[in-house]
Amino acid sequence: MTAVEKKVEAPDPAYLAAVLRRRQAMRARLDQAEELYDDVNREAAKLLDQQYQATRSVKADVTLDDDTKFASVTRVGGEAAAQVIDREAFAAWVRDHFPDHWDYRIVPARAETIVDDAFAAAVLAAVDAAGTPQFADPESGEVHDVPGVMVKPVRSRYYRWTFTRPSKRQPLDGRALVADAVESGALDLDTPLAIEAAPADA
Repeated sequence: MTAVEKKVEAPDPAYLAAVLRRRQAMRARLDQAEELYDDVNREAAKLLDQQYQATRSVKADVTLDDDTKFASVTRVGGEAAAQVIDREAFAAWVRDHFPDHWDYRIVPARAETIVDDAFAAAVLAAVDAAGTPQFADPESGEVHDVPGVMVKPVRSRYYRWTFTRPSKRQPLDGRALVADAVESGALDLDTPLAIEAAPADA
């Protein structure tokens, strides 16, 4: 005997309308918040870059109007590494100054130059250490300007943001402190900052 499937009832129209209304209203509010966040995030990065250039400071406290710290931000510097950007110029330099580390092979219809991988790695490591495309011959001590090599960024700088954690002195974490400040009206997150009115050289 086949069990009779229970007919699915439609949700209460008023409750359905309320849930759909709440969902889409929250989406609209979230879109607005994300737009405001993008603007202020760009402005924060610009000002932190300016502060770093002026003072070399890599960390800042984030506080409420009453100086209560609820977060911190740290500048994480980018990284750079030596790279061969002109293979032919680099290979010609190796051929002329360090021929033991240079060779060639004939590929059908063309000849291809070869630089010893270990030697190339040693040159790039020396350039990394010097921060400039120069290599000192370990035997003669002669310092060469290395053509075809440049120290290039491999990772951009970024800022790491962290909220404070609860402590004996302050039992609320950073997120809770912000929530309390917003609820009490001490912190307004809905009004855009007048970023366009900031000083032109800021």
